[in-house]
Amino acid sequence: MGSVRLGIDIGGTFTDIVVLDEDTGALTIAKVSSRRDDLAGALLDAIDRGLERARVDPDDVSLVVHGTTIVTNAILENKLPKTSLLTTDGFLDVLEIGRHFRPDMYDMQQDKPVPLVPRNRRYGVKERTTARGAVLVTAEPTGLDDHLRNIESNGSAAVAICFLNAFANPANEESVEALVRRRLPNVAVSPSYKVCREIREYERMSTVVLNAAAMPLVEDYLGQIAPRVRQRLPRAGILLMQSSGGSLTIDAARAYPARMITSGPAGGALAVQRLGEATEGKTFLGFDMGGTSTDICLIDEGNLQMTMEGSICEHPVLLPMIEINTIGAGAGSIAWLDEAKGLHVGPQSAGAEPGPVAYGKGGTEPTVTDANLVLGRLDPDRFADAGLSLDLDAARRAIEARIAGPPDMSFEEAAAGILRIANANMERAIRVSSAEKGYDPRDISLVAFGGAGPMHAAALGRETGIGTVVVPEHPGVFSAVGLVMSDIRHDFVQTRVVRVSAIASDEIESVFQDLEKQAATALDADAVPDDRRVVRRSADLRYIGQAFEVNIGVPDGPINDAAIARTLDRYHDRHLQQFAHNDPGRDVEFVSCRVAAMGMMNAPPMTAGTRTVGGATGTEIRPVYFDESKGFVETPIFERSGMSLGHRIDGPAIIEQADSTIVIHPGQSFETDGFGSLLISTGAV
Repeated sequence: MGSVRLGIDIGGTFTDIVVLDEDTGALTIAKVSSRRDDLAGALLDAIDRGLERARVDPDDVSLVVHGTTIVTNAILENKLPKTSLLTTDGFLDVLEIGRHFRPDMYDMQQDKPVPLVPRNRRYGVKERTTARGAVLVTAEPTGLDDHLRNIESNGSAAVAICFLNAFANPANEESVEALVRRRLPNVAVSPSYKVCREIREYERMSTVVLNAAAMPLVEDYLGQIAPRVRQRLPRAGILLMQSSGGSLTIDAARAYPARMITSGPAGGALAVQRLGEATEGKTFLGFDMGGTSTDICLIDEGNLQMTMEGSICEHPVLLPMIEINTIGAGAGSIAWLDEAKGLHVGPQSAGAEPGPVAYGKGGTEPTVTDANLVLGRLDPDRFADAGLSLDLDAARRAIEARIAGPPDMSFEEAAAGILRIANANMERAIRVSSAEKGYDPRDISLVAFGGAGPMHAAALGRETGIGTVVVPEHPGVFSAVGLVMSDIRHDFVQTRVVRVSAIASDEIESVFQDLEKQAATALDADAVPDDRRVVRRSADLRYIGQAFEVNIGVPDGPINDAAIARTLDRYHDRHLQQFAHNDPGRDVEFVSCRVAAMGMMNAPPMTAGTRTVGGATGTEIRPVYFDESKGFVETPIFERSGMSLGHRIDGPAIIEQADSTIVIHPGQSFETDGFGSLLISTGAV
């Protein structure tokens, strides 16, 4: 019996599946249309199509790794279950007060985000713990009776518990958690000490509220998919991708759903990292353009760039995440005219239903996909791998009527304008994720994936000064490739603020050891064998007087003076790289200890293949519109499967494959490397 694992990524337009044969390393890919109101059904459709295409017996599947947007979508659409909050008396308004930051500093009328828990469902508990962990006032159960009755009567499906300074000593939260579980057995309960033990009460409270609110949602979702997946795949374990680039077991996902806020994009970042590791640690910028959004991530010499605090809809999330810049620009982004007849693209998206006009599913608003189609970049009869055929005439009529007509443009000018504006939006995001973080674009390769990424990447690379665009072998399902190669991961943190000049190394070592005990317990629960465990330490540091920290890897081995000195050197170097200045003579604060615990799943690495060297012959010629040529150009069309190692071809050209289409502009060239990736020379200066 073979060993097969599946990676499944549910996107806004398509659900992708990758079938990996662990014995041979062979990948089989497939796509199905997503279902907006039945995500589990789309997942099962993908499993059926993937197994059929790979000719795999369901009994041979050992693992399913799944990326989901269920938590993200519920937050974006304001559809989280009703939640209550128990917090320290006198701190009921922390969620509303938030921070002093203003998205637009000159707008005096802007509104703060609406709190996830309204004032009438926040309850104050008489308790108090100092920042050093001393319990001054114990939370008494008798003082909670009225609160629990109110929570029961208001219909809350979840309760978040977040006490002031519980990061230093969770005793009061522990006692209240136990009481709530006894009194309200059918309500999900999430205390902050289990989610994030860090300073900053607003960010910690926001995170635990998000986690609690998502728990009933994820419980219901997993209750739907887990039995149905196990019925189809009786021997398969099920893991879910989390924002940090590791995967979670079903039990861990139920307890910590906030860890899955950027579940889908994290798979793509992980795939780019694997590619970076296989190609001698080059610096890559992942460019994932799907149907609804574009996700951009930086992989620096094979290392994922992590942030210890993200956000969603202006709500802070105090959890480790891969640093991903997401913008509302995708192939389904809708083109529209404002009152002054100015052209805009997005952020509204046609999604999978009704989708672009060319899908023929009822869409009436022209999109980026419709523009690519009428400009000859897409073949209407060979679109994606989900059984769709595109309606070229409908797309053209929509662009002529809604975009070209009012300003009196030709349909070609209107369609080209749609692509220019969409590219300008993505170009800004690429610069934010690279040059504005201190990276020279000439030292970066842009990795283009997602169904639409390879159609736009060559133009974007040229405009942003990036000389090489890498299109992996399976770009349209590359996020699912990352999922199938993911490892189990748990993150633990403990704040302990101390100046480095006064640090006691044995005290810090003790904190790390306590975190590693928690890590061992978590990996035990996941049944990870000892020989597959990897534990990594890091620390959050800042100069005295700074408000926020930089996370730095801590050398292996016990914490001693030498380890602290090496960590400090790394901090000064990172600060210089990120912020263009540092101050090695200034005292530094050690703020938080972190431990990342991985269960290595032993996925086969990306390896160089043995491909023949030879030419490639175009399958046909068709007119394609290019701005630089100011019109349509007779362009050769190539089949990706016919690409051979090392043969260089000059543009313009279109390369088609089952899961994506690649556009090469005039003045550019491309060739295939030993990993099956297509390398495009963009001509950037």
